[in-house]
Amino acid sequence: MDQLTAFYKLKQLVLLRYREEYPYVSPEWKTFSSKDILQLIDSIENATKQRISEKWIYTHLKTAENEKLPRKDMLDILSGYCRFESWDAFFYSLNDSAEIISDQQRLGTKRRKRVLLLIGPAVLIAGIFLWVKTSQKEEVVSKKELKVPVKDFYTQEAIEDTTVQLFVKENGNLKPLKTNNIPVSALKKESKLVVESPFYSEAAVEVKENKKIIVLKPDDYAMMLKAFIQSDIKDWETRKIQLDNILSENLEVLVHLQNSLGIEYMNKEEFAQKLIIPTVAIKHWQILSLEQDSMQRITKIRIKQK
Repeated sequence: MDQLTAFYKLKQLVLLRYREEYPYVSPEWKTFSSKDILQLIDSIENATKQRISEKWIYTHLKTAENEKLPRKDMLDILSGYCRFESWDAFFYSLNDSAEIISDQQRLGTKRRKRVLLLIGPAVLIAGIFLWVKTSQKEEVVSKKELKVPVKDFYTQEAIEDTTVQLFVKENGNLKPLKTNNIPVSALKKESKLVVESPFYSEAAVEVKENKKIIVLKPDDYAMMLKAFIQSDIKDWETRKIQLDNILSENLEVLVHLQNSLGIEYMNKEEFAQKLIIPTVAIKHWQILSLEQDSMQRITKIRIKQK
């Protein structure tokens, strides 16, 4: 086998080796993207401590036909990336296999099938190994991707609030869902969802770009209250006006104290006063539940002191 033909085989091994790390890339050089090329450069550098330029990859790897063999030092880098000691070791493995084939062919047709199994043993073993590794990674990535993200209805940002509880209705019963681990198979587009959270009032399944997502519609007044508790707003006059709008005159606030010391009760005026001039302790409050009247004003708040 001549060296240029061997280089074509090495190019295919480089692709297989790269797909160990990026299983979903194109299996052909002609459709290899610029992003793939940059990632390949980094992958080669991490594996060999040697760097290949983007221009070199376009000139020698991405091109369909190679008129001449690249420099040996570059071939050594690619061979090392494919787990061979050098280009000479890789080329020897191919020619050594070819000699075995030639010798075996002289022995007659009865042994030809066995001879074919010896073609490029090093290349074949490396190819099988890379294929198995790639398949395993594809399976792992596939499993990871088969999850339904939970996002805010308006901002489309991921919701990572651990207090949010989701349920799907099945035959009149509520089946709980783990918000950070919802498999696609657990939901249909017409699935009815129930959300339990002080800050979100509605949940629905949407399909965007052929992917399912769960969107939660936030409760505006509850979110405003959350911002008051967690933010450092200094304009107390603005706070006072806004709180007066979102809090009912008959507000009841129950604060569960630490270490099971009991519950502290506050009315609207007392609660608003604490938020108008916030302290460090308030930032450790966790809202457990909210109740609202027909005008969406908050009538009852249950808080846990952390």
